[in-house]
Amino acid sequence: MMELLTEAKDAFSRSNVDKKHPFRYFTLVTFGEAYPEARTVVSRGVDKALQILVFTDARSLKVAQIQKNNQVSALFYHPKQKLQVRVQGEAHLIDENHQEYATYLHQVRSSPSLLDYTTSQAPGSVLENDAGDITHGEHLHFLAIQVIPHQLDVLKLDRVQHQRARYAQSGKGWIEQRLVP
Repeated sequence: MMELLTEAKDAFSRSNVDKKHPFRYFTLVTFGEAYPEARTVVSRGVDKALQILVFTDARSLKVAQIQKNNQVSALFYHPKQKLQVRVQGEAHLIDENHQEYATYLHQVRSSPSLLDYTTSQAPGSVLENDAGDITHGEHLHFLAIQVIPHQLDVLKLDRVQHQRARYAQSGKGWIEQRLVP
């Protein structure tokens, strides 16, 4: 009966190996000062427990927001399959004190995205020069974020009949609750 969860897990698994998979880019939502803050981020992998890995600049606003309140939401959508997965969970910041940090840092150092983490100014700050040039420094401002899901809401749109279920994490795995689409 857990077919929607299986379909979601399959989509996450495919997104780990297919850089063009729609689940590769998703919306991450954090708590801002006055409003929820939503942004598109890149999934760096989803494991079997559906924990989602994201890389970011340590100076980004989402990092400060997660430090204040680590409750986050994530939204994935696959347009061809008409599959939507909403994730609610908690985000954990993975810095140099974490055992996995060196592995993630190695991935970044050996990729073209290395420059994304060496800008002189923090993401979202006003450019210091009129030309709009982005300058890079020597320091690497890299951090990983791991989202641990507590609840999933999976919606499958279909011409005949839509299907929807909520999955809550328990000590024995996921518990399904069917919902009205």
